[in-house]
Amino acid sequence: MLKKAQQMIVFNALTKQQSFTKAAQLLDISRTQVSKLIQQLEQRLGVQLVQRTTRSFALTEAGRLFAKHCEKVAEEINEAESELLGNEDNSQGLLRVGIAQSFASNHVAPYINEFHEQHPLLNLELSLFDCRVDLIAEQLDLWIGFMDSPPEGFVARHLSNCDFVLVASPEYLATHGVPYQPSDLIEHNCIIYFSRERKDNVWSFSQNNNNQNIKVTGNYRVDSADAIRDATIAGNGIGYLATYLLTDEIRKGKLIRLMPDWQLTQHMPLYAVYPRHKFLPNKVNLFIEFIRRHIDAGNILCKW
Repeated sequence: MLKKAQQMIVFNALTKQQSFTKAAQLLDISRTQVSKLIQQLEQRLGVQLVQRTTRSFALTEAGRLFAKHCEKVAEEINEAESELLGNEDNSQGLLRVGIAQSFASNHVAPYINEFHEQHPLLNLELSLFDCRVDLIAEQLDLWIGFMDSPPEGFVARHLSNCDFVLVASPEYLATHGVPYQPSDLIEHNCIIYFSRERKDNVWSFSQNNNNQNIKVTGNYRVDSADAIRDATIAGNGIGYLATYLLTDEIRKGKLIRLMPDWQLTQHMPLYAVYPRHKFLPNKVNLFIEFIRRHIDAGNILCKW
């Protein structure tokens, strides 16, 4: 029975990862062990489950049917552990969290000591990302990030919304002039967020049902929200900044808010995403509530 369960767990990992190598990494065993256990499973059942060549991988019809049962077995194991941990109010062990890099550096990292003081037996492992995350492949308990559409098959708890503000430094405006309406941005140097997954070179505005999408250009593109803020303060150009990046820069005059009569219509919901469990592990819920408290206490995402 023990051997059967082991083979089913390995087969479930293989079907989820679609790769012998990734399945081995997920289970922390060798690729050879994965291959050997799958072969033993096929021999025991007397049926081929996987069609594999040096370059391709696919489940047979029998493999697809068997995969559904293996998935249920894996879910039952995870839920059994989650229920136990939840009932014991367990707040110890290792918690692996993936989190948006700029959000983490501004609103999570400064308060990690507070979290550890509240939960001294819980070890925290943070992975910083500015891209969509594969929770299973990265072996994460939780992902906190900005996204328009959370990934399917996971639980997604909405934490807050992020607004935006159009700003520039006094030095830049003194040299290049002040844009008073969205179309003026075509003549200005705009700092653009640019990554493998997102290219924010179209800025959206609204005023009295007048919606405008302006394609902007500039001499600096970067895949870090913090870098865009810093370059804007330094006078490199105009920034379309998420409000959570700012503290007192506008109040102190480091940045000037532009076009206050226009509403910036881009929004980025902040979600906590985690694998679906019947019983949420207590350590995951503790960290989500820790983040939520700081959002509510500081009103950090919606300042204008």
